[in-house]
Amino acid sequence: MRGSASRDRQVLIMRSFFGTRVHYAWLILIGCCFMQAGGLGAVLDAAGVFFVPVCDSLGFSRSEISLYLTFYFIATVFAMPLVGRWITRFNINRLLSVSFLLVIAAVAAMGFYTEPWQWWVSGIVFGLAGSFIFVMPAPILISNWFHTRKGIALGVAMSFSGIGGAILSPVFTLFIQTFGWREAYLIAAVVMGVLVLPWTLFVFKLRPEDIGMRPYGWTQEDEEDESAAADEFGGIDARQALKTVPFWCMFLFAGLIAYFAGFNSHLPGFAQSVGFSPLVGSSLLTAVMVGNVVEKYIVGFLNDKIGVQFTVNIQLVCVAAGLLGFVFAGDNLVVLYVSAFLFGAQNSLVSVSTPLLVRQLFGGRDYPKIYAYTRIGTGVIGCLGPVTVAGMFDTTGSFIPAFILGVGIAVLAFVTVRVAYLLRKQIACDESNVVPDQVVA
Repeated sequence: MRGSASRDRQVLIMRSFFGTRVHYAWLILIGCCFMQAGGLGAVLDAAGVFFVPVCDSLGFSRSEISLYLTFYFIATVFAMPLVGRWITRFNINRLLSVSFLLVIAAVAAMGFYTEPWQWWVSGIVFGLAGSFIFVMPAPILISNWFHTRKGIALGVAMSFSGIGGAILSPVFTLFIQTFGWREAYLIAAVVMGVLVLPWTLFVFKLRPEDIGMRPYGWTQEDEEDESAAADEFGGIDARQALKTVPFWCMFLFAGLIAYFAGFNSHLPGFAQSVGFSPLVGSSLLTAVMVGNVVEKYIVGFLNDKIGVQFTVNIQLVCVAAGLLGFVFAGDNLVVLYVSAFLFGAQNSLVSVSTPLLVRQLFGGRDYPKIYAYTRIGTGVIGCLGPVTVAGMFDTTGSFIPAFILGVGIAVLAFVTVRVAYLLRKQIACDESNVVPDQVVA
């Protein structure tokens, strides 16, 4: 009874303050930004700054320590089904907070490691516990809290993984230079906790209905609008979705676009293979990161204006153009940088467009579970990217075959989306389950 009364008081305070001044959805968005920066941005995007000092200190090869990222991808395959079920079953504040405490504990533990396999264990923890932070919560929270402007809100939130990585990389490097890499791991864990835990503990609420509110942009007209109701509350359940061709198209699509991430780690090697300096190679990664951030904002805007399906087509064209630019750039540095910028669209395909596609195709009824199942494809296929790209270079002495394969993958990804929309009638048990094309999920 006491706990129920406390929740009622919290709901009353939130409704009175945010209902009259600023919609609570914007606070959810800000929290998602911090979660992406302090979670994915810190753990994965900024992790590379530790590789050289650790390897120099302990005598590891970079491939040995970086293998923990492979274990991360593999672990996400097993975590995703749990994420989809648990995030709607358990209290989201406790679930996300405990998960992130495990993540920062795994980061802090790296400061005490002496063997490569210990980093691999942390990678498994990142995949299992981090899946509740890095991948699923932001798309689900944004989708629940924004009836309009879903695209731009999700684009802003997911862009902060790149922004966080860009800011925290030099910060962590400064910690390493000042205190040493072991102490820097401990400090990094504290910084991550400060950035993320206040939001997971006190701010996030799964649905507006949990605190007696409606999503941002919901109007009185939407109460009587069947298409709006279908978008928010209709759709198909997960068991039915798994039996449809559109679901398996989305599963394949999620894996294919995750494959592109395998090119990122090889861009410095590509630059050197065609005669450029290591500095140029690292700057290509910077151009990809800049493209990643900028294109997420553009993609979010386009999703709201022209729809998610057409926006995905534009993104795939950008990725294919970037890969073709690498093939034909030769010694033209400008073309290389422009190509890297365009190639940055591959990240927004994974983090912004995939959840929007799934929401539009399958509706909101069982969205967390269905999206979680499609993300399994990301781990299954995406983990092959770095290995196959390296294998083609070792076999041919050139990255050109891998880039051409990447263009083919972009074409295949386009086909999967088209097939999913052409066969979307399979999803409907009745007319109310189909989200209209003009409704952006």
